[in-house]
Amino acid sequence: MADSKPGKDVPSVIEGDTVPKDHVYLEETFYILSKKNSVFRVRLTSKGLSLIKETDGSSKEQTISLRDIIGSKCMRSKRRRPGAGSCVCSSFVRQQQLKVVEENSGDLDENDISAYLYIYAYILKRSRRTLKRERTTITLRFRSFDKYEDNNKEAQKWRSTIRCLIADVSIGQMPPPSDKRLLILLNPKSGPGKARELFQTKVAPLLQEAEVPYDLHVTKYAQYAREFVRTRNVYSWRGILAVGGDGVLFEVVNGMFERLDWQQALAEVPLAIMPSSRTFHKT
Repeated sequence: MADSKPGKDVPSVIEGDTVPKDHVYLEETFYILSKKNSVFRVRLTSKGLSLIKETDGSSKEQTISLRDIIGSKCMRSKRRRPGAGSCVCSSFVRQQQLKVVEENSGDLDENDISAYLYIYAYILKRSRRTLKRERTTITLRFRSFDKYEDNNKEAQKWRSTIRCLIADVSIGQMPPPSDKRLLILLNPKSGPGKARELFQTKVAPLLQEAEVPYDLHVTKYAQYAREFVRTRNVYSWRGILAVGGDGVLFEVVNGMFERLDWQQALAEVPLAIMPSSRTFHKT
């Protein structure tokens, strides 16, 4: 986790201008709380999030691509219980001791004026002969100002800019969130029987970090998913995610083809699969 100090004002791109190849939207310097004489210079650019670690005259840079960042969230520290550890007015909070909550929570630590920005990324890495995405969380602590409201305003500015860059829209022009939710059809017997656990541990946290609302429907009998997509107004959802094996996927596809408007439905409603069966894992 890093702690902020006042940074440079980076000029914004005027709407309609051509964005430079590596334009810097925001820039800030953060102290590393667990190490002395170490700082992170963090830049939000048109390529992604650039983290430049400087320690005793040497520097090391890492860039997290925008396509790997799925979301961000502003948080506030949680109220500490009596005897829970170090004093609440301590200047530095160790990462393993930090507990945060939503801003509208009734369990806020009013003594901490810091605003915390959590940035969630899934970085593609090679492991032996396979490629997989590794979850990475970057925590930035804003406390340059004497009031939480001012620190939160700065953190929200970073969050808003990240959201616009991810959505590929002009800065400050983020459209209101869509009312459409993601439809999830889950076969609880797939896996065998571990599809629900896989969804709760792998898929649900990712959707929450990406701020994607969803409707979860667990299949109750054979051909449930097929009947569901054939008879429901599938246009009310932003997409359909099948969680299970090839059976639930075939049911969804067959149900779509059995609709009178199958061509329009397949063109407008994206389909996806989250495999949980041995068949998918072996292929």
